[in-house]
Amino acid sequence: MPSRLTQILKLLIILLIPIFIISSAARLLATDSYLAFEYNRSSFPPDTFGFTNQQRFILASTNIHYVRAHLPNDELSKQTLNGAPVYNPREVSHMADVQTVFQSVSRVWLATFILLILLGFFLWKKGEQKALASAIQSGGLLTSGIILSIALLAIFGWQFWFETFHLFFFKPGSWLFSYSDTLIRLFPVEFWFDATLTISVFSLAGGLSLALIGWRGKRALAGMRT
Repeated sequence: MPSRLTQILKLLIILLIPIFIISSAARLLATDSYLAFEYNRSSFPPDTFGFTNQQRFILASTNIHYVRAHLPNDELSKQTLNGAPVYNPREVSHMADVQTVFQSVSRVWLATFILLILLGFFLWKKGEQKALASAIQSGGLLTSGIILSIALLAIFGWQFWFETFHLFFFKPGSWLFSYSDTLIRLFPVEFWFDATLTISVFSLAGGLSLALIGWRGKRALAGMRT
């Protein structure tokens, strides 16, 4: 029977895997490649206030780079288009909040990655390969269950999910803007709906893959001991 320490380490791995997979998927979407994919979709709504596709992509790309690279706030406030500021003060303030959240997610992602490596290595060196394989399988299944729940909530209760998500990370009302504001023109609701489903697909694929790897590992170890 596994020791109490082994059981604790196994539980930690199971709980850390969903955090790692989902945050990994979220980080993958904050890229120019995903922007290009979204903006080039035929069903993606055009900007009714005048941005060309090229202007839209350049502005959105700069916005994402600001968030990922942890650039100073004036990187957005100093941007102009046709002599007028691209963002109003409320938008700049909200993007500062978004940057803070994204950087926090990145730190959690890195810490989770390091912890998973260390915990997995410890179990392996301790001779608890079966416990490690079981933790990987369970963590993958837990991830799949969580992400399926999120995807279903987004599909059948989008407004509730969208508002709950923002209320969890941001001050009430700080994320509400006019349809004519730049942030809404660059990132309409369709963008976030697609992003949620894309993260769900990536995370589900990652969770099921780990579940399969863990299951195969357990079978292989069982075969070696018979």
